[in-house]
Amino acid sequence: MKTNTNMHDEEPVTCAEKRSGISRRAFLTGVAGVGAVAAVGALAGCSPQDQAPTGSGSESNSGSTSTTEPEAPAAPAQVDKTYDTDLLIIGGGGSGLACAVQAALDGTNFILIEKNSQLGGNASFVEGMFAINSKMADEQGIHVTAAEIVEDELVRGQHRQNAAFWLDLCNKSAENIDWCLEQGVEYSGTIDDYYGGLHPTFHWFKDNKAAIGYVEPMIKRVEDLDVEVHLSTAATQLIMQDGKVAGAYANGPDGTTQYNARAIVFATGGFGGNPDLIEKQGWDIEHLFVVGSPNAAGDAYTMAMAVGAKDFMPDSCQSILYNIPALPPIDFHNDSQNPVNGYFGIAAGGPVLWVNEQCQRYSRENLTDDNLVLQCIPGKQNIANYVVFDQNIFDTYFGTTDDAKKMFDDAVESDKGDTLVKADSLEDLPAAFDLDKEAFMATVDRYNELCKLGVDEDLGKSADKMVAIESGPFYIAKLGYSYFFECGGVTTDIERRVLDNNHEPIPGLYAIGNDGNMNYRHVYTINMPGTAFGNQVNSGREAAQNAKTYLAG
Repeated sequence: MKTNTNMHDEEPVTCAEKRSGISRRAFLTGVAGVGAVAAVGALAGCSPQDQAPTGSGSESNSGSTSTTEPEAPAAPAQVDKTYDTDLLIIGGGGSGLACAVQAALDGTNFILIEKNSQLGGNASFVEGMFAINSKMADEQGIHVTAAEIVEDELVRGQHRQNAAFWLDLCNKSAENIDWCLEQGVEYSGTIDDYYGGLHPTFHWFKDNKAAIGYVEPMIKRVEDLDVEVHLSTAATQLIMQDGKVAGAYANGPDGTTQYNARAIVFATGGFGGNPDLIEKQGWDIEHLFVVGSPNAAGDAYTMAMAVGAKDFMPDSCQSILYNIPALPPIDFHNDSQNPVNGYFGIAAGGPVLWVNEQCQRYSRENLTDDNLVLQCIPGKQNIANYVVFDQNIFDTYFGTTDDAKKMFDDAVESDKGDTLVKADSLEDLPAAFDLDKEAFMATVDRYNELCKLGVDEDLGKSADKMVAIESGPFYIAKLGYSYFFECGGVTTDIERRVLDNNHEPIPGLYAIGNDGNMNYRHVYTINMPGTAFGNQVNSGREAAQNAKTYLAG
């Protein structure tokens, strides 16, 4: 798991006029970014008052559906520029780039807008993508069936997913690799199971970086295809007319822009950069570290909910890990720089003890052996989660270098007991967080008993991770979260159309990538290598093709 106008004229400008008037490279090079879109409430617009939103209401996290239609806010007081197009693609990350290139190849009249000052988004951090039975795989004698992928994936998701989405991804994955190669995307040629995944499906990009293998070539392809790109332009609300998409408003470098469009594709990267929406998803954000881009602020989710889209957030999954807030945060680019708080650091579990606010041991602590991002799920409903260990455990498993030891000792000193506490005796630890001493000691005593027995008779943790906590000094840390991204927020069908609360498509509205990913439920099954980015490419291409059909209707 190493693991997105311009002038103040009154007359509208067509796409053709825009293409002839402004340099394509000027758009791609961009200007200063506009930053994250304003507060969620301000984003929740949909249309002028005389343009009725589609849908029958919003769905709460409990699953109940309201029959009250969302109230349409007023249009912006002033529109500084207007563009007419058939299709508007909102977001230029991994899925948005695939969608834009496919739309250009299909001859669709469209504009791509991106809130950042450059294209690529979180895609730059990816290392490879999923495929089965690609030409490269065939040449290496690697063969995996769709049935193997689908069954293994659904078993690990307790069969809550719709297998049709997975079968679609599998059946088109080899074609997607071929298509990417045709666009100039470069792969290293290595196909493997990505550090112990279930199947060898991970096609590594050149230099193991999508920034080099995917993003750069796709941006060049966008340039070559003369795609109209508006950077530093953040969509704020949809325009609806007679229950159909009619366009969107956006904030750009020179003011408020109105895009008149008959179809819109959301590709904004999800809501993994928005703590308010992460909290709505049910996570404690007191010690939250957003690892991914803050530009993934839930723009599509907020705009879709405002026009009556069905809320998928209760079922959405997330890539999330525990962290110890006192220690330096995870380095998205180089986890090796953080041996004590990285992907497999102290917080991630293993030869340590986890307890909740009631001092109960609530999960076996080696869940990362099954799925790296499964570790936080059992503790989500707890008020607080803590990790307990001693000096011997730290020295043996985590503080194995001088740099690691110094990092840890400095954190203990500077934190001053806020989230990381050191004590000479186990009995002194619970007081640091107002935990019940008797309950705490009972849990530690039972855990140590099991460690000495060599068998975890309570929760079944592997014997090699059962290490008694008995060699002082002793430590307890309150756990926070490192949040990378989420998959899904807006409910879509297999054609990538956004659905309302009656499961009917909202005409002209599509969601792709992390905005509309329906492949997972609750748990991000990271052990199927490369599927999240495989879906980025697949959903982007499909939305472009389906939007073309819709526009022709």
